[in-house]
Amino acid sequence: MQTPLVSIIIPNYNHARFLKQRIESVLIQTVQDFEIILLDDCSTDNSKEILGEYKNHPKITQTVFNTKNSGSPFKQWQKGIDLAKGNYIWIAESDDYCQANFLEEVFNCFNDNRALGVVYTQSVDVDENGRLLSHRSQYTKEFIPNVWSDNFAIEGHQFIENYLSYKNVIPNASAVVFKKELLHTNVFTTQLLQMRMCGDWLFWIKLCLRTDIGFIAKDLNCFRNHSAVTRNHSNSDKKKLRLLEEKTIRTVLESHHHSNTKLTSMLYKKWFRLHSKKEVLLPSFYAIKLKKTAIFSFLSQVKAYYIKF
Repeated sequence: MQTPLVSIIIPNYNHARFLKQRIESVLIQTVQDFEIILLDDCSTDNSKEILGEYKNHPKITQTVFNTKNSGSPFKQWQKGIDLAKGNYIWIAESDDYCQANFLEEVFNCFNDNRALGVVYTQSVDVDENGRLLSHRSQYTKEFIPNVWSDNFAIEGHQFIENYLSYKNVIPNASAVVFKKELLHTNVFTTQLLQMRMCGDWLFWIKLCLRTDIGFIAKDLNCFRNHSAVTRNHSNSDKKKLRLLEEKTIRTVLESHHHSNTKLTSMLYKKWFRLHSKKEVLLPSFYAIKLKKTAIFSFLSQVKAYYIKF
């Protein structure tokens, strides 16, 4: 088989109701030089039956059903990438979908600028029925100027410093295509594979450390927002986990000289708000592994917390 231009990985867990729309939106792409790898992480709905309907399609090169849930979406990313034969990777999440010219626009961008290793497009948020909820330009409106209002290309370290050090401005993997060659051995670390909420943020940082980034301002990706998505921080435990994972992100950023003192301070304040004032904060601080912070810096955060609250 000739090496495909792009390997499209569709990792699924319990998204049976969205699977057909996802797969069909890939199959109708105006660029057809691709393979599709279907992965199922031991779904408990009827996903297996739906995926089975596509198993013999000529574009499907792998269909893998886990017999035990991996516990991590990023373990599925890694598995799909290990199976991929293409020079580029597109992780097309199973609950999202896209416009038919998504790949065409992305590869026009790659072809116009050979320095790019990552290209992503603008997204719109849709509900379970595909109704428009919001436009992702609102997600970046605090940046002045809001560079996502137009196409751009930027050096990776600058992209991290200006944007990814503030928050994950690549909020949906389905909008991204990247060169497989960027995936060196220390991308899928144990640290990343154990994450439940911020692993994609860390993944993009690691890629951006090695390449330039391109953005296409056209609304080519539809980002599904529904009750089961892991990014919904619906309770205190999830909020705490999200903060712990963000602390890991900020430690990695600092190790590459992309620290953001203001946002690290806000991180601690959010953590303290989630805990009782009666809790002994100093032992808890080390117990939860919010480490690598000077003791005087930590104590100043505690003082600021008590003064405010």
